[in-house]
Amino acid sequence: MFIDSIILHNYRAYKGHNETLFKPDKKNIFLIAGNNGFGKTTFLTSLVWCLYGKLMVDVDEKFRRDINDAQGYKNYARQSLHKEFANLVDSCHISVEERRQIVRNGYSSNNEYIKGIAQYYVEVSITNVFIPSIPCRTITIRRTYDYFLDIESIEVLIDGQVNELAKEVGYDIFINDFVLSKDIAKFFFFDAEKIVNLAEVKSIDEKRRLSIAYSEVLGIKKYEDIKRNLENLRLKFRKNAGSTISKTKLDKLTYSVEEIEEQIRIKETERETIDGEIQKYRAESIQIQERLIREGNAMSVEELKKQKELYSILKDKDSKLKERLRDLLDIAPFAISGNLFANLINQAITEKNIKNTIANCSAINAALQLTQSQLIEKIPGLKLSEIQQKTLEHLILSIFKQNVLETNSDQLENVKVLLDYNDNETNELQALFDYIRYSFNTTFKQLVKDIKNNALFLAKTQRKIVTAEYDDGNVEIKELRQRRTEVDEALSILELQSRQLSELIGTLNKELTVRKKQLSEIQKYIRVDKSDEAKDAIANRLIAELTTFLFELRAKRKVSLEKKIMAGIDMLMHKVDFIHDVRIDLKDDIIEIELLDKSGEIINKEKLSKGEQQLYATAILNALVEESGIEFPVFIDSPLQKFDSIHSHNIITKFYPNVSKQVVIFPLVGKELSEDEYNALLPNVNSVYVIENDDACSSFKKVVPEKLFKTLL
Repeated sequence: MFIDSIILHNYRAYKGHNETLFKPDKKNIFLIAGNNGFGKTTFLTSLVWCLYGKLMVDVDEKFRRDINDAQGYKNYARQSLHKEFANLVDSCHISVEERRQIVRNGYSSNNEYIKGIAQYYVEVSITNVFIPSIPCRTITIRRTYDYFLDIESIEVLIDGQVNELAKEVGYDIFINDFVLSKDIAKFFFFDAEKIVNLAEVKSIDEKRRLSIAYSEVLGIKKYEDIKRNLENLRLKFRKNAGSTISKTKLDKLTYSVEEIEEQIRIKETERETIDGEIQKYRAESIQIQERLIREGNAMSVEELKKQKELYSILKDKDSKLKERLRDLLDIAPFAISGNLFANLINQAITEKNIKNTIANCSAINAALQLTQSQLIEKIPGLKLSEIQQKTLEHLILSIFKQNVLETNSDQLENVKVLLDYNDNETNELQALFDYIRYSFNTTFKQLVKDIKNNALFLAKTQRKIVTAEYDDGNVEIKELRQRRTEVDEALSILELQSRQLSELIGTLNKELTVRKKQLSEIQKYIRVDKSDEAKDAIANRLIAELTTFLFELRAKRKVSLEKKIMAGIDMLMHKVDFIHDVRIDLKDDIIEIELLDKSGEIINKEKLSKGEQQLYATAILNALVEESGIEFPVFIDSPLQKFDSIHSHNIITKFYPNVSKQVVIFPLVGKELSEDEYNALLPNVNSVYVIENDDACSSFKKVVPEKLFKTLL
């Protein structure tokens, strides 16, 4: 896919009609340069809004926060009309009746002027889009918002014409399915400074959300969706069949699953809202803290930042150490039980040995009895007298009775089965016993020591930060400190609420798993109607085939992604063999990416510098885009933040030219992109636009790539 043109009409800072044109060429890099506040990020946001509208909250957390800050999507959309025109609309004197007429019948010749100033839109034209069964050269997407009527509309044209199929499906669904899925858009529209988030994901929920995006971009999710639809189809068949009692149980469990899923969605929305508030309060806290330092002259801002980073690391370490302690405390009852646990192990091992003995005896007895039968059959062939024959048969029978029927009888009679564990359960119990016997005490003591030492460092660092803010001689600083206290208290409450919601969501997910297993079990015992038997059998077969296929696909994608991420790291990082290998671990719906050193030990990502984390995240992004096979332009804001000169050169010469056939970057020229860096980029630069701003109105000016710096100077 290739974006031919983008039009911003009265969108935020872009007053009037503003168009950028892109021409396909061997040179794949396009620059849209401008100073801070001129509209680089706004331009990127406009594209996301044009494609997804209110669904942009699913693209990136940033957009969700922006909409939350605006107190909802409606207010967010209203704020996107250029301020001059918003003021003009607000000043229009329209009667209530006339407004009703416009809402019912649309604008008339008498009030058409309102439409001209009340509407803003963003339009994107895309070529080389493959749509099955529909000939297509160009797709044009225009999303419009009417400030006066508070109505949003979208228009999608295929080769300049309305397509009934696209219209019937729904334009938002059409864009999501055939242009770019909102779940993976974050990998194509991103702030390079913030993609480090890919490397900093910690919580299970964050990993789960990111894993969904990974599954989407790797082509796994569509097969999972098909499998889920087939499972729902089989559930439907069983709802239509079976006894009244079975149907009641099925309906009850189905309702329970749906109810829990809805609760999870509600709680996740609540948590996201709270997390947005947390981000706001954290930003305010940092601002106050830095101001306190400047006013109090106790510690430099840079020193304070280092202390804050150290405090964050120590606090996270404290949480992890305490989590390990909780895990040890779970098995502590076994450790303090002493001889009781030892007796339990002995009983389990004895029962295991007896079971093995019984099994062996059964096999031996069967073999001996067969031998007895064969011997007795052969006796007539020995030509013995009748007395000799009977004597020999009696002798064989007495020996076999003694050795076969009475084998281990005394032993077996004396055994009392108390536990009846299987071999796996016994082995697990033995492993736990060995760990407690040889390692538990040492591990426990060391862990308690580590927690105490870390707590001391944590308290010391916190005191340094508090001391840096202390200044009794300044009234303004006292007020700032008071506000800081209020902010931190509010922050603590919100963080507690977020943790509680996360715990609740975790509990609900566990309950959901149990309910789904129960639902699966009850389905096994409900026979479908004869009319649905053939379809149910086909669905069952397809589910089995999809399960196997998904297992193989995940394994294939895992190996391929590992290689591509490692290749990206080798390409971008200048530290040779610092990261020796990449390992991807697939656990249920969680994708864990681990970095390994030469010794095969896991590298703590927190020890990577911000620049190294960004490079690692860039390597992930590059690998995902390459692995997906999706040919969509890549848009990059703040392209070279946090990179040193060596890494910047690697990004410019190796990443940008290869990540996509069309790469649009939004640099702050001079700061994020030096003249030397631009000269290294220039051989791959197709065209350049400079954002100009006059009286709070932004517009595009196309410049000759070779004259960019001269133009800006």
